[in-house]
Amino acid sequence: MHFRDTQLPTISAYQSGSTAHIPNGGVSLHDRAKRGTVQGWTRESVRRHTKWLYSIRVDDLDGFGYAFTATLRDCPTSSEDFHRVRRNYFDRLSRLQNVRLHWVIEWQRRGVPHMHMAVYFDHELTAREQFQLKQHWVELCEPYGASHSAQYLLPISGPAGWLQYLSKHAARGAAHYQRAGKPSGWEKTGRLWGRQGLWPEEEPMRFDVPRGAYFRYRRLVRSWRLADARLEKDPDTRRRRIKSARGMLRCNDQALSQVRGISEWIDQGTLLQFLALLADDGHEVRQIAD
Repeated sequence: MHFRDTQLPTISAYQSGSTAHIPNGGVSLHDRAKRGTVQGWTRESVRRHTKWLYSIRVDDLDGFGYAFTATLRDCPTSSEDFHRVRRNYFDRLSRLQNVRLHWVIEWQRRGVPHMHMAVYFDHELTAREQFQLKQHWVELCEPYGASHSAQYLLPISGPAGWLQYLSKHAARGAAHYQRAGKPSGWEKTGRLWGRQGLWPEEEPMRFDVPRGAYFRYRRLVRSWRLADARLEKDPDTRRRRIKSARGMLRCNDQALSQVRGISEWIDQGTLLQFLALLADDGHEVRQIAD
């Protein structure tokens, strides 16, 4: 019987992303607080959210999707007030017969919460139904100064639309200004993301590799990320992405650098090509059986 070395680096190939890490790594790299009272975005909550997004089979997202950003003028006194509005709004969406929903709560610079949603229906919404989707939110948030003109609704057109929604609203880290902190006066925030309905998910493929292959894999991902960044059309965004890609593996602490993990939006097909390259270079790449 073969016993797996639990200290070997592990590479996980999701449908739309990849993670790679050395289990435990000899040190604790992440906040491992028990899930309880939610007091804002943390690296762990972002990690759970991102891994779920990685797992979505994008090509199997059927129906008609809409990206909706729901805003307020004034901040509710507490998270309970805000989540009460959120739940009531979701009840109204169910009466509109939505088939699935993904939501993320973030903060504006002035400390007021807003919510990004991907809402799917089994039919294309008429202009009247699209108006209703906004109007229900405005009616529920009337005490907080919500206006119809401040709500944003766009169709999600196939895989490209879903990925665009992710890049704009769902793939940020805990340090992003829209996720750092919480509104003034909120002792807790409650859940900051969730989903409803049936989503086409798939568990990742997992692989053990020796440390030399792990370091080589991280460099391959950095090179891919840099090449992808150079394709960005917007000059300012391109400069930011190139700078971020070049610095993704930099670390002044050599011991920490050796065990540092990575997480990247990279399609499964490209990732498997990287693993094949590692195998061709003579590294042992072993798939982990569930």
